[in-house]
Amino acid sequence: MDTETKMDPVRQRLVEMIDARGTTLAEVSRAIGKNHAYLQQFVKRETPRKLPEDVRKALARHFRVAESEFADTTSPRIVTPLPQLRPETLGRKDLPVYASAQGGADGEILIGYEPIEWRERPSILEGVSDAYAMYVVNDSMEPRYRQGDLLLIHPRRPVRQGCDVLLVKVNTNSEHHAMIKQLVRRTSEEVVLRQLNPPHEFVIPASEVKDVHLVMGAYWGGV
Repeated sequence: MDTETKMDPVRQRLVEMIDARGTTLAEVSRAIGKNHAYLQQFVKRETPRKLPEDVRKALARHFRVAESEFADTTSPRIVTPLPQLRPETLGRKDLPVYASAQGGADGEILIGYEPIEWRERPSILEGVSDAYAMYVVNDSMEPRYRQGDLLLIHPRRPVRQGCDVLLVKVNTNSEHHAMIKQLVRRTSEEVVLRQLNPPHEFVIPASEVKDVHLVMGAYWGGV
């Protein structure tokens, strides 16, 4: 897709994603529930100046990427430098992949904490010593995540409404079960989660919740 003027990073990323998938601005506009000219006006005429939240979320679902890919970058931000890595750590496969298995109803999975393999740590998890990865073993979050995708988990970053999370529960046999869902809300009494396939919300009593970990992203098909 040719552009006549220099674009800001958000518009540039959008154009690159569309080009990479061999689609068009009009097709993606319709796919996210807008009229065919919506994204062309955004890219060419800068109307709207920045994407509303509902459009960012729709684009993130369509392209299966983080909503932050379409966030406005023109406002001042506080940037925390990444920790400096020793040269000998670069490229090492030091990210543990924990076993998971279908655990029953409601898309639960059973977690084992003995690594089944090790992967090279992506940049978004550099310096996070307790980060880990886990394969998707059900279809409850399709089309965002499919069976075989490898989820990248940050266990210490705060989660907020709308984030994808891995919620860990402990049953009476001390087994760890988890649910990979979208966080709707979290209070002192309950955690409410949403799944995509089929659309449904779950209310989990806070007393049953051990951890709520942030899903940072995924390798599609485990690549």
